Amino acid sequence: MRMLLVASVTAGVIGFGNGTTRGKPAVRVEGDHLALETNHFVYVIGTDGLNKEFIDRRTDKDYLLRSDDPRHFMSIQRNGIRDSGSRQGPPSDGQWVGSTAVQWRHGYLWVTFGETGIEAKIHVRTYPNYLTLDLISINDHTITSILLARLPLTLTKYIGTWHCRDDTYGAAVVALNHETNALVDAIQTGVIQDEPQFHRPVLTGHADQEVRLEGAKIAVVGCPSENLLDILEQIELENGLPHPTIDGVWAKKSPEVMRSQMYGHLAENNVDDVIRYAQLGGFGTIVIYHRSLFHSHGSYILNREFWKSDAALKVASDKIHAAGLKFGVHNLNLVISKHDPLVRPVPAPGFMSYASRQRVLAADIGPTDKFVPTTTSPRGLLAKGDKSIYHGRTLRIGDELILYDALQTEEPFGFADTSDEDTYDGSHGNYRGCIRGAFGTTAAAHPAGSKIENLMEFVNGYYRPDVTSDLFDRVMRNMAGFLDKFEFDYVYPDGMGQNIGYQSEGPAWYIRSLVPHKLYHYTQREVRFIWGTWHTSSMGGEITDAVTSGVKATFNQSVKGARSAEANLQPTDFGWLSYVSHGPNHDATRPRIMEYAWCKALAYGAAISLSSNLQSYIDNGRTEEIFAIMKNWEQLKMAGYFPERIREQMKELDEEFVLEQKGTEQWQVRPITYSPEKYVGLVDGKQNVWNFSNIHPTQAMRVNIQPMPQLAEYGDPQNVTVLKPGPLNLRTTGRGPMWGERQSPGFQLELGASDEDSPSGGKSFSVSAANQGTKAAGWGCAEILFDHPMDLRQHRGLGTWVKGDGSGAVLHFTFERSAWQARDYYVRLDFNGWKYVQMPVHAGEEIYEFQFPYSFFTALAGFNYEGIPRMYVFITNLGPGSTAQVSFGRLEALQETPRTLHRPGLTVRDKSITFPVRLEPGWYLEFQGKGTVRVFDPNGHTMSEVQPEGMIPILEPGDNQVTFFCDPDPDYGQAAKATLITLGKPLQ
Repeated sequence: MRMLLVASVTAGVIGFGNGTTRGKPAVRVEGDHLALETNHFVYVIGTDGLNKEFIDRRTDKDYLLRSDDPRHFMSIQRNGIRDSGSRQGPPSDGQWVGSTAVQWRHGYLWVTFGETGIEAKIHVRTYPNYLTLDLISINDHTITSILLARLPLTLTKYIGTWHCRDDTYGAAVVALNHETNALVDAIQTGVIQDEPQFHRPVLTGHADQEVRLEGAKIAVVGCPSENLLDILEQIELENGLPHPTIDGVWAKKSPEVMRSQMYGHLAENNVDDVIRYAQLGGFGTIVIYHRSLFHSHGSYILNREFWKSDAALKVASDKIHAAGLKFGVHNLNLVISKHDPLVRPVPAPGFMSYASRQRVLAADIGPTDKFVPTTTSPRGLLAKGDKSIYHGRTLRIGDELILYDALQTEEPFGFADTSDEDTYDGSHGNYRGCIRGAFGTTAAAHPAGSKIENLMEFVNGYYRPDVTSDLFDRVMRNMAGFLDKFEFDYVYPDGMGQNIGYQSEGPAWYIRSLVPHKLYHYTQREVRFIWGTWHTSSMGGEITDAVTSGVKATFNQSVKGARSAEANLQPTDFGWLSYVSHGPNHDATRPRIMEYAWCKALAYGAAISLSSNLQSYIDNGRTEEIFAIMKNWEQLKMAGYFPERIREQMKELDEEFVLEQKGTEQWQVRPITYSPEKYVGLVDGKQNVWNFSNIHPTQAMRVNIQPMPQLAEYGDPQNVTVLKPGPLNLRTTGRGPMWGERQSPGFQLELGASDEDSPSGGKSFSVSAANQGTKAAGWGCAEILFDHPMDLRQHRGLGTWVKGDGSGAVLHFTFERSAWQARDYYVRLDFNGWKYVQMPVHAGEEIYEFQFPYSFFTALAGFNYEGIPRMYVFITNLGPGSTAQVSFGRLEALQETPRTLHRPGLTVRDKSITFPVRLEPGWYLEFQGKGTVRVFDPNGHTMSEVQPEGMIPILEPGDNQVTFFCDPDPDYGQAAKATLITLGKPLQ
């Protein structure tokens, strides 16, 4: 064991370990080594500027990673360039110089970087549980960044944002002010399918020239894993970091963070009803969506459509609190409404604009001139017909806002008026003409040479403040005042992730910290923030947007995020989970998905954010049944009723469980398995037969059956021709799907008419694709504009002949109605030659198998089949170096005819059961293996409850042949989807 000379020590206050082998916390010096020592670890640095050891004092185990990495203690960067791909950490492409000498002089560390002549003065303070490194000065301010620590470790089981640990030991680098960043970098350990793999954590703390160099400060922690969270709380308290609490208890430790939230549109006339449903479901917080709260963002003016007075909202807040609930708000951040007082009549200084899109006025203009001339071409700004979530057509000249209609990209350059009518429909974003004095500003004369700014926007309804401006600070103070005035307890700051990427200056980690940091300090009450920085946020994980189909697979994305929350020592939130009544494109919520969600929440100790509205609760006939199930799970979660061994079994993704009451206040959990939805029916008078594999013990058959509409045959005159072989109106400029690119890097796709005949008669289309990039699942598309918007409300299934190539890629037909609405239909190219393909329903849970722009909620949320303006033909999931060559014939949307299903039944072996019911379109039945069969209408209201006829089939373990039958009378439908259900033994 190395003997070290005590050089300096500054003791702290709290200790956890027994660490006695090396004395009290201190900086110790011996020869060519310096040791920074706490009760739990010794951090040894060489005078050569390299990391030497990071030792657990209890075991003498060194956790420093031994690799080819030079392991510099600190590093500086010169001439770094920040780009969109490196905004989280230090700027890229700059020259990095590692520390090459470290000296201890006059109570400070003096760190030298190679031959640069640059020297940093570091103040070190050692405490029982952590040490701090404070950049006092640096003698060269041309550097871009400085890494105050770069500590590669072998602790790989849990890797968080800025800490890592295994089951016995943990370490962290903590930023001690919001101008300093701490981040886990990673060392590449290999390549799998052309994707680099990173598994070795490197704890870093850095300062950025764009924010602050001198004064940057970090803490370094090493300790037993069970002490890590306690020490991080101590660091927050002792260093003035945000420390949000719930009823006085640190949010990271409060059991209240496990209570679920109910999101919805609250109004003064429905407060009592919303409270009642929140109590029925066992929720802890009612969260109001911003659209029913704010008339405008920025000044945060109350929406009088929902609240007649400020007093009415305060009454609602008081009622919610009196009911034992918390009151929360979902807010859209980093935005200002276009009709806000900060915009009109005189726009405040500090709105964001695009430097690259700035132009200069070429000539004097008066207040009535409709053509705005520019000295250079306006090419590159949003053109007519372009889509964008972040760009708009608002110009600012002085204190006037102008909405332009079209770009004049040939001389005379400018923003042109191409319409005889000057109108603006702000709700739909339709611009006609050059509107002077837009949004309540005043049209004015402007001299040649005036600067023309193009304001940044977000989702076509908001402008954005520069986060470095007084305007942003003013917006944050307005929001904090609103939270205090109406006694909000909870804030979901939405939109930060999307908006941060377009902040023109400053690293993303700093910009992201500003909203929660300012709100935390400006509010006067206990407010819990969801997302933001680790210190301000009370929750972690992954939040997905609510969807109405593919709900389970979307919810699973949140469940997968529990791993990152656990690594970050944070409670997790599973949401948003939708709750809906029946709609034209989705079923009403049923108990199954809610039971799945709440069992996972219990397993992980997580909260759920349920997204819905009061009318859905009222219209869904099974709401009280479902909410009772949710409340049971919620209460057992909060009580810690089930031991860890049972909770661990319940964490398995896609495994479903039901809660059963054994006796008074006694509960057990059973596995439950739902077969994939089987589309069954009578085809040419023949019964449908299939195989069901039962993984559970022998039991009576349980089943759900729902009638399906009859789809017209391909070629039926009632069908709608979506694409007819021949010339297409292809759009190849501007933004593509989801406002993004039209292909992954290195991907090429061509769609065109082919002379080859398809089996349906007539010519066909040819699609050729090649993935010349490295993306494992490459994709590309062609965008087709329809001659007129299509109405497919009664034609939601597609059919076409496809000539497959056996490539294993996927051919997609994707409708895009608006920025947030898409529906995807697909064909797996696992066959060769021509084949008729019917796509009766759009992609559901399988959407996440496809790596392309619609692999998330947009393709699964609400969709209006009326007025569809465009579609895309995609090839996806094509591997590197692979090609696909596919053809398809006329694409038809098939006429749907809703049909009544009469007396459906099933046979297994020699036992048949008949359900003597009539299922109208949208209705469904549930049979639980005994007793009566229940029939529900589309909204879950019980329509009948009758005894089945015949013998209840028995499902044996293993394969069971199942036969579907129904009344074959041509007046009734013969198509249905059936789901078989089996129960396992209770978990032990």
